[in-house]
Amino acid sequence: MPSVTVYSTANKATHSQLREHNRQLLLRAIYEGVADNRAALAQETQLAKPTVSELIGELIEEGLLIEEGRGHSTREGGKRPRLLKFVPGARHVIGLSVNDDYVMGALAYLDGRIVARHYTDLDGAQGEVVVAVVCETINGLLAQLDAPLLCIGIGVSGAVDAKAGIVTYAPLLGWQQVPLAERIEAIYQTPVYLANSTALVAMAQFVYGPTDPVNCFAAVRMGSSVGVGLVVNGAIYDGGGEIGALRMASGSPVDVRPEDTGRLDTFLGWPYVRQRARELCEAYPYPNRQFNAGDPLSYLHIRYAIQNGDPAALALQDELSQHLAQVFAWIIGLLTPDHISLAGPIADLGETMLEQTVAYTRDLVWPDLIQTVTFSLTEASSLVAVGAIAQALHRELGLV
Repeated sequence: MPSVTVYSTANKATHSQLREHNRQLLLRAIYEGVADNRAALAQETQLAKPTVSELIGELIEEGLLIEEGRGHSTREGGKRPRLLKFVPGARHVIGLSVNDDYVMGALAYLDGRIVARHYTDLDGAQGEVVVAVVCETINGLLAQLDAPLLCIGIGVSGAVDAKAGIVTYAPLLGWQQVPLAERIEAIYQTPVYLANSTALVAMAQFVYGPTDPVNCFAAVRMGSSVGVGLVVNGAIYDGGGEIGALRMASGSPVDVRPEDTGRLDTFLGWPYVRQRARELCEAYPYPNRQFNAGDPLSYLHIRYAIQNGDPAALALQDELSQHLAQVFAWIIGLLTPDHISLAGPIADLGETMLEQTVAYTRDLVWPDLIQTVTFSLTEASSLVAVGAIAQALHRELGLV
């Protein structure tokens, strides 16, 4: 996976950093099928043959590579090269998704293949209790290891300093300036990589998603709040994050605190969607109503009501589509992306809602800006954890 790297003459790479970079370069070349023997690796990477031999020897000793068979000799003849093969099962990686409802973890091999999942409800927990639940989820996955653990990736719904490994602000979790990566590293003695959940949704779709490769891509994730993750010029933008605090307009469709009036998440965040559903049910009496505007309520309940012609559900979908269209329009006006993906629980409303949103978006932007943009829904509940796995593999081994 391409990444953005900034070099400074004031901060030159150390010998150990250069060595690690070269290890990752060789491992990625084999992982991606660019080269499969030492001679080809030296030619492809422009590294000296003794350096290639030494680093490949280390990777074999660590179990990340194996020698398997011999390749063809060159036209000039000579000894047939020993073929090198990447070993996906040599290590495990854990990816976690932490939001205000639950902690979901996934255990994967080095090729991203998930072999186990663990889900823990938060039941309204905040603060230190959430940290304990994160550890409980990790422990549940550790019990299923059949290879050494390489590292852990964590996605959090909130403002995150990915470089420092700090959750700077996640009000729904009761976290502020929490050094989560450092704390989890201390407990499990393994590298931990932290990122915003929506940035990881973009990463998961960019690395493992079904969409064709794109140069500029945006993932909009809607749950309790709203977030945007970006791929810009073929590279993941680590600064993606929550935009629910941005103000859309002077009013809100629900009764909120004065300081929350007009915030984006008072139009699109799930707590307010649920409140709006109750208000619309009162405004639109319907004798055949089959969905409960109280608890339990989910987007699937709303979708079923829409399919059955419930006027309250239809009005709610129309409102959500209009509000979401403004987010799409902002993204298109700023970036003109190739593709926008809508992820999170709202995707359960289905294609009809997306089509309605795109129709409203067309009214908000110049036709030339939107005609090349494609749109999709992503319903996978484990997308953040998958993105956390991809990020961990990228940071630790440079593989994706």
